[in-house]
Amino acid sequence: MKRHVYYRIEMKLASPLSVGSGKNESTDHDVIRGKDGKPYIPASSIAGVFRHTLENDKSLQNDIFGMIAGNKSQNSKIIFYDGLLASECVTSERDSVKLEGKVGVDGAKFDMQVVETGATFVSFLELADQPETIDKQIDQMLYKLQAGVLRFGSKTSRGYGAVKISELKKAVFDLEQSSQLDSWLDFVPYEDASWYNINTHMLEEDYTGFIKISLKLKQKGALSIREYSTDVSTNGDTLPDHKHISLHDDAETGIVPGTSWAGAFRARYQEFAGQEETDALFGFVKEKSENGLTQKSRIFFSESQIERGVWKTITRNSIDRFTAATKDTALYTERTLYNGETVLDIMVAEDISDREKAFLGAVILDLSHGFLSVGGLTSVGRGIFEVIGLTVNGIDCYDRLNSNAPAKLLEVNQ
Repeated sequence: MKRHVYYRIEMKLASPLSVGSGKNESTDHDVIRGKDGKPYIPASSIAGVFRHTLENDKSLQNDIFGMIAGNKSQNSKIIFYDGLLASECVTSERDSVKLEGKVGVDGAKFDMQVVETGATFVSFLELADQPETIDKQIDQMLYKLQAGVLRFGSKTSRGYGAVKISELKKAVFDLEQSSQLDSWLDFVPYEDASWYNINTHMLEEDYTGFIKISLKLKQKGALSIREYSTDVSTNGDTLPDHKHISLHDDAETGIVPGTSWAGAFRARYQEFAGQEETDALFGFVKEKSENGLTQKSRIFFSESQIERGVWKTITRNSIDRFTAATKDTALYTERTLYNGETVLDIMVAEDISDREKAFLGAVILDLSHGFLSVGGLTSVGRGIFEVIGLTVNGIDCYDRLNSNAPAKLLEVNQ
């Protein structure tokens, strides 16, 4: 059998990407870049993400991706290539801080570089002398990538590293046929011309192992997830001291990071379920434990882009509650976003229990009724949303919100 197969995968970022270089020259977690200074996705990261899909079948995982065990070793049947930047991109810095009771935890401030949503990367997979049965495994992995279950880089369960496959092509060469052997010898994966006559490869709908919950949300008032600025005005206008976070290549499109959604949902879920059950669903890292215990989250949040919102720049001052006079040095200007609409996608592991569904449903009801708010200044009415649409695995379940029955809210129709 002499069969050579190539996949060309064009991926567009559906959320920010944070693949670290191990350096902290600009932030605590700098983006990895090539010699040309452009960000890229290392082949090792792509291979690791794909390998993880077979975590529950070690035998098949080792057979396809290779292994080293003592004196035994086996090469991977799939050759992975770096994901190279194929478009313009914007890199920015994101700040994160761990909150407990809306108060920052000492030593938990963290900033990182990200490649913003919309950048396009192109990667390749190669199979040499492998049976057609392995093609099915690759298609299953690519479907999970397209569905948002597989993500690249760090903070993947908190809205980062999701991609959409904008184009997928597959070239197959039977080297026992002389005509195809000549075509293969002329084929150069990195050259676009080699793919011009190759048809788009279609993926069949497949099993993901996750339930997808989509919430269509309407703001009720203002939203304040702060991004601080040190910009200096060149025309005398007053610039805000801080503003609601937005896309850095489109300042008019506000966002709600997945980390903000996850933090708000986790805090309210913990009020209902307690610490232990919250850790079981949302995961945890216990850095100070003897063996550094960790558990990956079983729930994934998207980053949300806000549409049809109204931006306002407001100058505020702090008032002394006793004298009713303004406080010295307490004047500041902020740019915030009002009355927009957005979508929050939540992916939760299919093994979620009925009890966990009930608690998660209760959190969603609290969000819809305005009892759960997101971001800063929530004590003065910021960050309130109303759920105006709900689907579970693509099925409209909005009418369940009116029943106020958390246990029924996220039932999956068979």
